Amino acid sequence: MLRIILADAELELIPEGLFGHPSVRSYAKRRGKPPERLLMDGSFVHSALNRLPDGDRRGRPDIVHVFLLVCLDSILNLRGQLETLVHTRNNEVISISQETRLPKNYNRFLGLMESLFERGVVPSKENPLLRLERDLSLGNLLDRFRGQSIALTEDAPLMDPVAVFEKLGPDVNCIVGGFPRGDFLSPVRELTAKRFSLWREPLKIWTVASELTTSYGRVADSKGKR
Repeated sequence: MLRIILADAELELIPEGLFGHPSVRSYAKRRGKPPERLLMDGSFVHSALNRLPDGDRRGRPDIVHVFLLVCLDSILNLRGQLETLVHTRNNEVISISQETRLPKNYNRFLGLMESLFERGVVPSKENPLLRLERDLSLGNLLDRFRGQSIALTEDAPLMDPVAVFEKLGPDVNCIVGGFPRGDFLSPVRELTAKRFSLWREPLKIWTVASELTTSYGRVADSKGKR
């Protein structure tokens, strides 16, 4: 089983200190929701982000959307060999069922995530396709899982992911960054046994997710026992 964790993802509700900002009020009016129930999206409230620490990297639910679409539609997931999770900058963790089919439309995705943050589970407790846990650090999350934990970091050596997976056991926890720039907020280097890079320059999240799922699938097929 390959477990991919999108770590320190810039997915969060609009913080209280921005409720009165003109761009936030305008966005809330357009969406027909109070600010406290809206995900922060830099495309719509960009000027408000200047008031926040790390404002240049926050408000990126689009990264989460694309990541989940690629993972959940991958052959590896369809074969039942992939588990996908999102860990946010505020230590919230979203667990996604393999059967989940996310909306391709971005606005519908925003609404779904806002409902998840409000209710903790969607669509229902009886059918929990997405579940949100709060106050769960990346380290505590990794403690739940067996297998080696690895991470993709820009400062690590370039390695072929197929070669990486060939040297590991069948259960792998792979951490990738859920932010557009900068470094991990969580102590990823202390939490992982191996770190590597796919390319000499930063890659888009859809490329990273595709390379990881395809490479693990090739190794699983060659070993025939994962």
